[in-house]
Amino acid sequence: MAHRPDVLELLADDHAEAERLVAAYEATRDPERRAALAEQLLAGLERHALAEGHTLHPVVRRLLPDGEQIVDAARQRWEATAVTVRELRAAEPGSPAAERRMSALLDQVREHAASQEGEVFAPLRERLRGRELRELGAAASRWLLDGAGGE
Repeated sequence: MAHRPDVLELLADDHAEAERLVAAYEATRDPERRAALAEQLLAGLERHALAEGHTLHPVVRRLLPDGEQIVDAARQRWEATAVTVRELRAAEPGSPAAERRMSALLDQVREHAASQEGEVFAPLRERLRGRELRELGAAASRWLLDGAGGE
C-alpha cells in the first residue's frame, strides 16, 4: 500500500517546495527564469492558501484552544500576501518595484511556514489520529493539485 501523506506532512512539503522556489529565484539573475519561478511560486501560494483554508483552518478552530485567533492571524497574513501578489503581478518584471514586492513576498512565505510549522502543526499532531490526518491530507492534496478541491 502506498504511503498517503497526512495533512501536516503535505503542507510542510509544500512549504519546502515554496522555499526551493524562493532559493532558485534568489540564485538566478536571468529575468525569464525569475519570471517563471515567480509565477510558479504565486500559483502555488494561491493553491496552498485554499488548501489550508478548506482543510486546516476548520480543524485548528475546532481543536486548538486559541484556534480562532490563530486562524484570524493566518487570514490577515494571507490578505497581506495576496496584496503583495497582486502588486507583484502588476509590476514590470525585473523593475525595482517588482524586486521590492518579491522581497516582501519571500519574507511573507518564510514567516508563514515558520508560524504554521512552529505553532500549529505540533499541537494538531497531538490531537488528531493518523487516519484523520491522512483524510485531511487527501482533501488538502486535491486543493494543492488543482486549486478547486477536486470539485
